[in-house]
Amino acid sequence: MTEEIPIWRIKYHPKNLDEISGRETVKETLKHIIQQNNFPHLLLVGSNDIGKTVIAQLFSKEFLGKDYDANFKLIYADVPLTDEERKEAKAEAYVSTNKIGSSAGRSITTPAFIQARVKPFVQLKVLGNAPFKILVVKNFEALGSNQQGFRRLMEIYGTNCRMILITTNVSSIINPIVSRCQIILISRVKFVEFKELILYIAKKESLEISDECIEILYRISDSKISRAIDLLQLSSINGNNITVEILYENAQKFHNDLIKSLLLVAFKGNFPKARELSRKILSSYKFSAHEFYRLILIEINKLPLSKFTRIKLINLIADSDFRTLDGRDIDIQISALLSKICLFSEYM
Repeated sequence: MTEEIPIWRIKYHPKNLDEISGRETVKETLKHIIQQNNFPHLLLVGSNDIGKTVIAQLFSKEFLGKDYDANFKLIYADVPLTDEERKEAKAEAYVSTNKIGSSAGRSITTPAFIQARVKPFVQLKVLGNAPFKILVVKNFEALGSNQQGFRRLMEIYGTNCRMILITTNVSSIINPIVSRCQIILISRVKFVEFKELILYIAKKESLEISDECIEILYRISDSKISRAIDLLQLSSINGNNITVEILYENAQKFHNDLIKSLLLVAFKGNFPKARELSRKILSSYKFSAHEFYRLILIEINKLPLSKFTRIKLINLIADSDFRTLDGRDIDIQISALLSKICLFSEYM
């Protein structure tokens, strides 16, 4: 089995709601909805990387049954549109003068994101015997001012498609949307349930791990199961006996690999992806801005760069770090640094 699925996070990924670790109240609520065969729009709220999207997908799969593939869609509100999607949205936002009616020749003010990624799905009729389609929107708060346009779609197509909105910050969602949703809070998994899962994996993979190590793993991973499983698998490379020292060593290596991946993305000139990755690293590992810059500096010194390039990059990091310490917005300063690295990469 290990040879067939070498990534433990995938191997031990829950296949249904019952296999989700902990969150009994949430599971009971969702199972009741499945029994009723009906639900309002849902708003799942919780911190980053604790399984909100997994829960939404598994719930949708059990609710829709055999009609799942035809009536389910997951989209990310924080992923920019492609050039092709923008062109398509722009073309569809204009009503031809050949059309009959008062709207002929007018532009439609629907936001491009909604026009390109949401409307084509919610407009299509339900296929099979499902009561309605399900659209999951991850990182919904990223829609910003476009939430008003999304609200109108919720009203128009609500009978044909139910929305499951996922966010880490409910205060960033406009009240007209919050009031139309049933809010479900997704909490962190408790230690008892976390320990039960880790012991199960350890038994399956023939690992030796003490209660102390499991407590350390719980803290290092910030109680996030997917991260804990990744770290456990990484630590198992050294042998079947998992120690505290091995956990800490691999946790640091894991952080360094993430920073290295961020730099490689920036060097390729992909600013949107670099910014998204930096935000995920900061929110997931709670680094201070200074710690973040220090890790970037460490990884830059490991890369095979010319003396001029290394000096230029160090100056950029120092300037960004100084501005952040001076009280400037952290996200803006890190985004500015990454944009400069992306631009500088063209001359490397």
